[in-house]
Amino acid sequence: MSIELTNIHKRLGDREVLRGVSLSIPSGQVVVILGPNGSGKSTLLKIVAGIWEPDQGQVRIHGSDLSNGGTAARALLGYVPDTSDPLPELLVSELCSLVSALKQAPLPSIAQQQQLGVHSYWHQKMGTLSFGQRKRACLLAALIGNPKLLILDEPSNGIDPEGIAMIGDVIATQRQRGTAIIVSTNDQPFTASLAGRPLRISEGVLIDATLAPSDS
Repeated sequence: MSIELTNIHKRLGDREVLRGVSLSIPSGQVVVILGPNGSGKSTLLKIVAGIWEPDQGQVRIHGSDLSNGGTAARALLGYVPDTSDPLPELLVSELCSLVSALKQAPLPSIAQQQQLGVHSYWHQKMGTLSFGQRKRACLLAALIGNPKLLILDEPSNGIDPEGIAMIGDVIATQRQRGTAIIVSTNDQPFTASLAGRPLRISEGVLIDATLAPSDS
């Protein structure tokens, strides 16, 4: 099993956003987390990525516990946040070099840079890029080290149709390589194109989205 979430609870202020979320994702499976803005999708992904600690519960990646630093587990994941605005003074190449050093993995090849459309601004500062360009650069950085878990928060937001197709191709390739993938989105056409396992956050718990009403 690639990833195990067990009894995850998280409170933000006086609101319990997640209450007892448990989920198992085998290698090569795409899980799509659905739900309206404010439902807890990004909160869940931040916990799975190790950005936030749960109030209760555990995240394990390939048997490694993510809590309390979780260096071994963190080295196995790649995370692309929705905002994608990290370290604006860094060049794209410097961002990737930093991730490569942390993961002790090679830099992305020129072919990988070209596939994601990043090669043309490899030596530009992150803060000078458009929102879509930053998301492409962050996706490239997230793929360093061939992660066992790829976490994508609203990946189609702010991306043109060509970019959305590229992200779909990346997800399909990673899936074939056995990567477990979690995608948070409200983009229904994009969701349909992924052919993943749809789950919905409702009142702080995960339910089968095929049995839940849509957000429309």
